[in-house]
Amino acid sequence: MEYYPTLITLHIIFAGGWLMSLLTDGILKKLISNKKNSNDVKIFISLYLKITNLFGIIGAIGILLTGIVMVLLNPGYGFFDMSANHWLATKQILMVILLLIIFVFIIPTAKKIRNEINTELASGSQISEDTFKLLSKIYKLNMAINIIVVLNFLFAITHRYIG
Repeated sequence: MEYYPTLITLHIIFAGGWLMSLLTDGILKKLISNKKNSNDVKIFISLYLKITNLFGIIGAIGILLTGIVMVLLNPGYGFFDMSANHWLATKQILMVILLLIIFVFIIPTAKKIRNEINTELASGSQISEDTFKLLSKIYKLNMAINIIVVLNFLFAITHRYIG
């Protein structure tokens, strides 16, 4: 238990990093929207995918690992146990949903977008409407993830006050 405060600190840092994704998401979407008809849009889409991927990987792995270790170290916590800590079980269920969204929907769609952008960069052609449709799908999925992250953050900071 002597490392528990360090784990909590790391958990908070990873959550903060993941919340930063919410800010960068909006900024990059606006840049992409403003540059839609220029050649720079490919660069901004690529940047959007890289940044959301980076924040997602760091946040998800960091939160997941520190959260699991904290549950294992704290005898008052458990996995998916609604009887004692309903806030924690809810956070865990939301994390599973979040991971499913990432692995089932976001990763395959992002790979398709990257392949199409690489093809369009090599050929020098404009970005197709299909690529923008896939990008719109990624936007919606990232919004769902950001909502889940904010909900989990709110559960974490309010559980002491709600009971």
